[in-house]
Amino acid sequence: MNAHDKPIPAFYCCYLLRSKSHKTFYIGSTPNPARRLAQHNGDSKGGAKHTSAQKSRPWEMTCIVTGFPSRYAALQFEWSWQNTHETRHIEAHVRTARAEAARANNKKKSDQPLKSLKARLENLCYLLGVESFRRWPLQIRFFSVDVYKAFYKHTAQMTPGLRKDVKVILTPADLSSIAPDPSLQNGVYGIPTVIRDISVAYEDVKSHVEKAKTLLETAPIHTCAVCRSAIETKTSLFLVCSALGCSTTSHVNCLSATFLREEGSTTGAIIPIRGTCPGCKTQVEWADMVKELSLRIRGQEEIDTLFKPKRRKRVNSASEAEAQLSTEDDEDLDETWMQDVEHAEDEFPDIDDIARS
Repeated sequence: MNAHDKPIPAFYCCYLLRSKSHKTFYIGSTPNPARRLAQHNGDSKGGAKHTSAQKSRPWEMTCIVTGFPSRYAALQFEWSWQNTHETRHIEAHVRTARAEAARANNKKKSDQPLKSLKARLENLCYLLGVESFRRWPLQIRFFSVDVYKAFYKHTAQMTPGLRKDVKVILTPADLSSIAPDPSLQNGVYGIPTVIRDISVAYEDVKSHVEKAKTLLETAPIHTCAVCRSAIETKTSLFLVCSALGCSTTSHVNCLSATFLREEGSTTGAIIPIRGTCPGCKTQVEWADMVKELSLRIRGQEEIDTLFKPKRRKRVNSASEAEAQLSTEDDEDLDETWMQDVEHAEDEFPDIDDIARS
């Protein structure tokens, strides 16, 4: 199976870590924030070389950016956030200005980007609105109150400012949980509950998948809520409303055009961000419906896993619990590989791919 045969991933995010001293920061991406934080803090195998120094631990995950349509998309954003002064996703004159600012502020007179919290947050705000990323349904979730406040402080005077449709959420983490727990082996650090509880599987779309499955089983033909013509469920690409209790079906192209008209898009975009369901009149996210579609046509293995009866596994100790957290390691991506990703063809499925299929 190649990458284009895979469904949209259940979850992928970019994140900003802060060291114990609050002087060092690290940007990364992961499909599992809790597991990745444990790796960075040395509590399980994996983690990046740049976060391995014991003097910097524990690392605090201050925020995550979510809503990426593919792993590749998250890697693109990660690279751009790390290298705002040279990413191709930012206009050349802006890159030049940022490189000059870096030379003016760095003692070594290098072109490396500024690495302060202020610079990281300003770069994040800017990237959310550039052409390459502005039509992705991205949102920021902060776990650190002071970083949340700093984000608004440092970006208040930026032009352009924060993209209006970007949702910003604050769910403070209990930092006492990341102190070394003497009851655990090797003095491992805990994972804040709000991070551990992030859903990284397809559980959040289970009811949506089940609803679409029922529609397919009950009738071979449905009616498009937009054009009112027949939808052949075995041959047509169609979307099912993600709102609870609504079974409205629409052709992908019909609903895309309807949502784009509602947005008043004048940019020539073909993929909407969100819109009003023509059936139940609920505001729904385009990405949610396309994720279900991608599972329906490319994710039978994932669907089988999703509906497989869960067996309770007894955990006998805290160390076993930590071991379960690290059953799958994130790969650390070096800068050479990231540069290849920055300029490569998209090897992973995204919303555009699914909609055009």
